[in-house]
Amino acid sequence: MSRPSSPPTVLRNPHPVSPSASGAIDILILGAGWTSTFLLPLLKTRNLTFAATTRTGHAIPGHLPSTIPFTFLPDSNDLEPYRHLPAARYILITFPLKGQGQSTRLAESYSRVHTEHQDVRRWIQLGSTGIWKGDGWHDRHSPVDLENPRALAEEELLALLGKQACVMNLAGLWGGDRQPRKWVERVAKTKEE
Repeated sequence: MSRPSSPPTVLRNPHPVSPSASGAIDILILGAGWTSTFLLPLLKTRNLTFAATTRTGHAIPGHLPSTIPFTFLPDSNDLEPYRHLPAARYILITFPLKGQGQSTRLAESYSRVHTEHQDVRRWIQLGSTGIWKGDGWHDRHSPVDLENPRALAEEELLALLGKQACVMNLAGLWGGDRQPRKWVERVAKTKEE
């Protein structure tokens, strides 16, 4: 594939907002799925510039007329898909990365194409609460199960990027299509649990 003749379209907040002085947008959302239903309105109210990806480039009704088509291929060395993504100060990864190598592949591929702003770029991975060992309450100091593929990828991202990355393990997300009645049986098999 060849590089597109014109730069990719960056989907911006409909309010008159400019990218930062550096030319980078504020936030790039890799995987505008369920979380985008509440995140995009928040970004708009904060007057932040943003772009979002989906596998197909489809619209997000009420929020974006289209998204940037992007599919992360963990075994591919092809940098072409990353050339269609804009430079961003914050990159939010909403899809699961699994096992060793995926976090490195994603971050390094993006950074090879977008060499500017690397010293100020920050990465955020939406993580899994299923990575912790044992029962009971867990926090950021709890040991993780390093046999869990998502835990491996989350630890890899943190080790690779240090203070330029964080993992947000969000628990109990519901609303819209995510309803407790659809997943409660996976969490608690009996009323006592």
